[in-house]
Amino acid sequence: MSALGLAKQVTLDAEAYRLTQGLQALLQSSAGDEERLFSLTRQLCDYLLGDHQDEPERAQQRARLAPWQERRAKELLTSSLSGRLYIAEVAQQCAMSRSHFSRAFKQSTGLSPQDWVLNLRIETAQHLLSQSNRSLTEIGQDCGFCDQAHFTRTFNRLLGVSPNRWRQARRPVCASGIPL
Repeated sequence: MSALGLAKQVTLDAEAYRLTQGLQALLQSSAGDEERLFSLTRQLCDYLLGDHQDEPERAQQRARLAPWQERRAKELLTSSLSGRLYIAEVAQQCAMSRSHFSRAFKQSTGLSPQDWVLNLRIETAQHLLSQSNRSLTEIGQDCGFCDQAHFTRTFNRLLGVSPNRWRQARRPVCASGIPL
């Protein structure tokens, strides 16, 4: 196929077209200048590859959630903190498939939707632990954990300390050494 035939099938910009025309003319001429042929081929390859080298970066940008989608997803995930919400439902609200949403959410926030919710549950539990005297069971259930054991295991895994010890470490102490 000639360069002209190629140009009819593929959209080429002016530089790519100029390089393919030069290659075609060189290939059709009887003076097989290998150095010139190598040079034009190299220029064309460099030009085409250089034009698309940042494609993975552009793909990553496209893989992020739009601001409205991120805001909506976080609202839905936050509102269902103590209940059960399926990622497919959040994805549907963001007009995406479940798998595409999960990838885009992680690209936008740095965390998978599940990890983001888990971190939010732990942050909420920390707030409740420091602001109330409610039992660990109540706090765990309010934050969406199925039972105190699940709450304690997850809290300990993420923060390296049990909820009770975390609470004790943050309680103010009076002059006699007794927690207030």
